[in-house]
Amino acid sequence: KYWNIKNELPEYNQLLLQFRFLDSTTGVSDIDDIYQKGILLGNRSRDFFVPYIVEFCKTTTNKQIEEIAISFDGLMKERKLELENQGKSFQGSLAKSFTRFCRLVGIRLSKEQKNTVQLLSSDIKDTREQLISDRIQWNQQFVTILTLRQKKNFEEILTNHINSLSSEDPNTRTVINQITAEIIASLDEKQRARFQKRLGVFITSIDQILAREN
Repeated sequence: KYWNIKNELPEYNQLLLQFRFLDSTTGVSDIDDIYQKGILLGNRSRDFFVPYIVEFCKTTTNKQIEEIAISFDGLMKERKLELENQGKSFQGSLAKSFTRFCRLVGIRLSKEQKNTVQLLSSDIKDTREQLISDRIQWNQQFVTILTLRQKKNFEEILTNHINSLSSEDPNTRTVINQITAEIIASLDEKQRARFQKRLGVFITSIDQILAREN
């Protein structure tokens, strides 16, 4: 907690400020820049916690490893069931998710903006089943690696495996960043004001946390 507050929260605040003041000139490069900075922050958190995770995994029992495997299987079954029950096309599901994200940051999309999301998302290939399949394989390898926890090179093997985890298709991210750029650039005065106000709330919350700890 101390490390996160002192080292990471100020960086997240700077990223939110950069996002907050995007305007009608916003392009894909602006969104890519913010996204890449966010990835770096995520990687820093991962790099901080992974050694502790590895040390913890060295202490797991056979029974706990079995429980982890059962939990992974249950999560993947839930994900498959959710995919089967969505009843929407991939583009429709993506558009719905993007609309929800916009609401989170204070933006209520207009009909024209929703059409933009639909149009651009039509270029995205549906890789959801493949991502689930890849995650199942990753989970199985993770459990297998745990059984090797007494081996000499266990730390290196598990660290490399954790660092290999990815849940996003790069082509999908490219289109999402394009959609984000076009929506931000198209905001009218009222939408932009609500967007900036909402992000201001997030920024103020972080400032308050930092103030309490200083």
